[in-house]
Amino acid sequence: MGAFSGPRSGAGGSSTAEPATILPPEERKAAMQRLDPLEVKWSMGAFILATVAGIAIPAYIIATNKVTKRGKDTIAVAPDAKLLGGVILLLCVIGFLALWKRKRTLVAFDLFLVGFGFTLFIGLIGFAFILIGGWLMLRAWRLNKYGTTNARAIAQEARTRPRGRDRKAAAKTGTTTTTSSAASAARKPPTASKRYTPKAPPRKKIPKPTE
Repeated sequence: MGAFSGPRSGAGGSSTAEPATILPPEERKAAMQRLDPLEVKWSMGAFILATVAGIAIPAYIIATNKVTKRGKDTIAVAPDAKLLGGVILLLCVIGFLALWKRKRTLVAFDLFLVGFGFTLFIGLIGFAFILIGGWLMLRAWRLNKYGTTNARAIAQEARTRPRGRDRKAAAKTGTTTTTSSAASAARKPPTASKRYTPKAPPRKKIPKPTE
């Protein structure tokens, strides 16, 4: 359990508390790829439940429904249940390995496959695993957009962001400012003109009249 859940916190503390700090954009990608202690705890419980159910449900079906009659034909149920149970157990092994490596995408995808496998037995159990996988992807989306999975921090961050017309106006103003700055930078200062006004021709001297 320590290898999966990571080191414990100090006495009286809890290692499953969600961080309220907002990650900077350059650290969000790395956080999205890994699982925090709370996600590890829920994923571990899901894979343990899937392993137990993957053994118990096919065994019950094999014991009670060996052959199903449909008219003149007979359909063997036991081989299909054994095959599906083996696939679910194999997916659980892959899920435990992905959980040990803290790979979020692989764990979520594995939970989706386990859920789809259980829908052939009991639909409600299958959808529970699918929901857990979707929950992991939702938290990854929150990390990418807000930098945290804490609900209070997300609500506070969402209140500070502009909405609707304000967002469009802010985007339009930012675009106009950027365009104006680029246009101003592109303009060159006026250079001295080489053109000049020609000098006026000299006046002709009028001769004085002689007597």
